[in-house]
Amino acid sequence: GHDASVLCLKYDNTALVTGSSDSTVIVWDWATGTPRLRLVSHAAGVLDVAFNEEFIVSCSKDCTIKVWRRSDGKLLRTMAGHRGPVNAVQLHDNRIVSASGDSLIKMWDIKTGDLIRTFAGHARGLACVQFDGTTIVSGSSDQLIKVWDAETGQCTQTMRGHKDLVRTLHFAGGKRAVSGSYDQTIKVWDIQTGECTLDLKDVHTSWVFDVQFSASKIVSTSQDQKIVIWDFAKGLDIS
Repeated sequence: GHDASVLCLKYDNTALVTGSSDSTVIVWDWATGTPRLRLVSHAAGVLDVAFNEEFIVSCSKDCTIKVWRRSDGKLLRTMAGHRGPVNAVQLHDNRIVSASGDSLIKMWDIKTGDLIRTFAGHARGLACVQFDGTTIVSGSSDQLIKVWDAETGQCTQTMRGHKDLVRTLHFAGGKRAVSGSYDQTIKVWDIQTGECTLDLKDVHTSWVFDVQFSASKIVSTSQDQKIVIWDFAKGLDIS
């Protein structure tokens, strides 16, 4: 397997893909639990991965994004344009969205590697990004969450409320996004109005690292070694 910390993972019904501080990406076989492909090209730790039926995308502390053929692990192209570590990457159809410590979001064409658009507006580095094909939601160490129109590049909403780095976001379309921050809170947002509709605090006692949500639950993880499940019996309005 990996020779250092595993920093990220994504999976579907047929494969598990992980990225590591050892600068490699591994595609694992679900049935045997053994590596099927090892993708080697990055010069520093792999910070995030994404994939679809055809491609695997990785981003790294080496400031690059790489596109690999999923079937055999062949490196197809490298996108260099960020001036800081690329901390997060999202893939939808033929478009890649990347978020970097250089405070910029960039959109790329996965088939050509061409830069389509740059989204500038955050004052400090970005830690997380979500992309549903039409809308981008980003979180930054400037304590802000921004919503962007993917087609025009316009920032349509800025959400203020966190008091430290916005470390994690979950947005799967619709009008709701959930954020987790180093300020130890989780917040639910209406991305159309910018309103914070739910503020979950006084449970985590350290940095929030990851958050996911469904119609009835929010799950969060933290440096405090806790996994917290927030169960809303009547359901969350996530439309």
